Amino acid sequence: MLNESLLATARAARIRAYAPYSGFPVGAALLTEEGAVITGANVENSSSGMTVCAERAAVMAAVHAGYRSFKKIAVVADCSPPPSPCGACRQVLWELAGPVEVIMGNLENEILTESLQDLYPNPFGCGKWIDNPVDESLFNSVEGWRIPVSFHPIGYVANDFNDSDHIPGNYKELLSRVVIAPEFEEGLYRIEEEEKINIISYLHRARGYTLKGRRPGRGNEVYGVFVCRAPLRPNSIAQTTVDLVDRDNNVLTVRGADLANGTPILDLKTIMPGN
Repeated sequence: MLNESLLATARAARIRAYAPYSGFPVGAALLTEEGAVITGANVENSSSGMTVCAERAAVMAAVHAGYRSFKKIAVVADCSPPPSPCGACRQVLWELAGPVEVIMGNLENEILTESLQDLYPNPFGCGKWIDNPVDESLFNSVEGWRIPVSFHPIGYVANDFNDSDHIPGNYKELLSRVVIAPEFEEGLYRIEEEEKINIISYLHRARGYTLKGRRPGRGNEVYGVFVCRAPLRPNSIAQTTVDLVDRDNNVLTVRGADLANGTPILDLKTIMPGN
């Protein structure tokens, strides 16, 4: 992943900050060796010692998600020069993430890059995964299915449907754009040969669900949520089949997307012949 993309993700992570005391939201984005991105933001507390910085929030979330190897972390705040991890964050990063690259940016596009080892030349301790009582056999046990999973969007939908409640009834005739992040553009190679594609998306504005209820799309009869296309679901994931109209580098023009502007795209899949 390009440093610019990781910085953009860290900048976006700032919107999840809780910073009523400092008024200084910070976002962080941690890149794993596998290519996953885990984000964090500072979460403050009136008892200041309880505050958790964005960098620690990100690395601890990554560890809980099962990641053990990391490449780089980006940190963004509205300050000049760009923010540098505090001493506590440097120590935690060293033990849990190792000598990662640290990319520091601000809202004015100033960028500084240092290795964690240069920022923290005499670290205390090191990672102790070998001594961790929760070994891989436990981590991969059947109970692990209950742990929530996270996804990193590959792009977003762009159109004039600013609210999911106001998607036009004739949406199947209308055009939208699917904007894929530049670092994933190579994955679109030869997609223009397809007439239709499936968009897997995250309905980021959906909240709550009922397991059984009357479904307007099915004659207002009672159905379970897994037997219909209701947007309110235990996991707000949608699959939408669209016509592929055009491709311009990392931007696809599609017809028939019932997705609001800004909907995150998780994946694109082609339709197998005969389906």
